[in-house]
Amino acid sequence: MFVVALAFPYLAVNAPSGASVAVVEGWIPKEHIPAVEDVIDSLGYERIYVTGTIRPCSYTLRIRDTLVLDLTHERSGELVVNACGSRGAGFVVMDGEGVLLEDSVADECQPYRTTLDRRVGQVLITPSFKGRVQEEWELLYLASVTLDGTNLHALQRNTIIHRQEGSVESGTPTYADVAVAELLRCGHDPQAIIPLRTLNAGESRTWANAKLFALRASRDGIKKVDVISFGIHARRSRVTYRTACGAGVQVGVVSIPDPEVGPGFWWHNVKGWIKVLKELGGVPSSYLVDGLE
Repeated sequence: MFVVALAFPYLAVNAPSGASVAVVEGWIPKEHIPAVEDVIDSLGYERIYVTGTIRPCSYTLRIRDTLVLDLTHERSGELVVNACGSRGAGFVVMDGEGVLLEDSVADECQPYRTTLDRRVGQVLITPSFKGRVQEEWELLYLASVTLDGTNLHALQRNTIIHRQEGSVESGTPTYADVAVAELLRCGHDPQAIIPLRTLNAGESRTWANAKLFALRASRDGIKKVDVISFGIHARRSRVTYRTACGAGVQVGVVSIPDPEVGPGFWWHNVKGWIKVLKELGGVPSSYLVDGLE
């Protein structure tokens, strides 16, 4: 317990290298991306790489919004839409030939299932509503969409959202896409951002992201970089990126504060203990993962 009690400053390490290049871990909760942008501005990074693995097929839709997922190739199987929404709301799932699944939703998310009797290459999901509806209402929340147990984001070739007012925006199939979108919303120069989407993560998402960045760093001739991580995950991130990049790249780290697990109070709640113990266990494994691969 004494070792754990002293672990926080060891885990939530801040040790920037003075690099002009940073790699942002895209899984950082999007509400904390403005803090990431503040760090980028204050430390003067000129080029930003953003890593991220595939995220659940999760979106919030308003009336007349349509989520369109083009699949890599035609597929059939059991389609499961895990959804919830406003009272009176529902959804319609279609392809180019007609309706695949249609149902109303409750205020608690639950799965809605159908077995596709034909192969589909495109899936379109739009909310429905019984009664009068205001255009600004967020009617439908998709928690996940799977086909034969596989996240639909892992099967997609392209994802877009047609919004009610006529605009078209890109979907966010990976956490890298989410973080990039938030950085752009903060006003960051899009020419300075390079997304690195990790499509096959395996058991360790941090390691998969670090390996992908290491390949890109070698190609781009990067010799010094800072990893922008979150809270007490920072040390494990630096260890993993150092291992992936090798001795030829100097890796620093910057930790964005986690308000749930902060210095001076994290031991007051069970969540704080769980997070700290998890990271203490994860740091040694980060040294071993290269050998295990």
